[in-house]
Amino acid sequence: MNFEYKEYTLRKVEAKDAQELLKITNDDEIMKYYGESGAHIKDEEEALIEINWNISQFDHHAGMWVITKKTADEYIGDIGFNKYIKAHNKVEVGYKLKKEYWGEGIITNFLNQLLNYGFTELNYNRIEALVDVNNFASKRVLLKNGFELEGVLRDYEFEYGHYVDLEMYSIIKRTFNR
Repeated sequence: MNFEYKEYTLRKVEAKDAQELLKITNDDEIMKYYGESGAHIKDEEEALIEINWNISQFDHHAGMWVITKKTADEYIGDIGFNKYIKAHNKVEVGYKLKKEYWGEGIITNFLNQLLNYGFTELNYNRIEALVDVNNFASKRVLLKNGFELEGVLRDYEFEYGHYVDLEMYSIIKRTFNR
């Protein structure tokens, strides 16, 4: 499968992405809504552990792709599926992008392509996303791609000394096919 948008493309994550993954996960503005458990990889060894886990997900009906420029194989972000549950044929989607690329439609367009891939090639029935109630940009991306808000999970996670509410968004195969 080939994923492209303007001058950007997706490829599977590789060990060579460790330094850029380390940088992006230590940018407080980018990781503001990821919570303590999903942010701040502390060193290259930890970044490699994360990369190897992401690579292994491709064997489990999921996986994370790196967003790069076509002209330079430089990691500028990532997008993909994780937490696949075979019994329910559902998966969670996640993404992050360097700040200088925000607002260009990159995530919105690649998410649309991955939804198509997920529903047609991987035969998912449900794709969901958990979003901090204050992450308005991420919510816009999901709504543009046909996700629906299912509800608010109150005090769902404990992050940075307080509880936060998360919103559950989802899109299901029969809705996507319409």
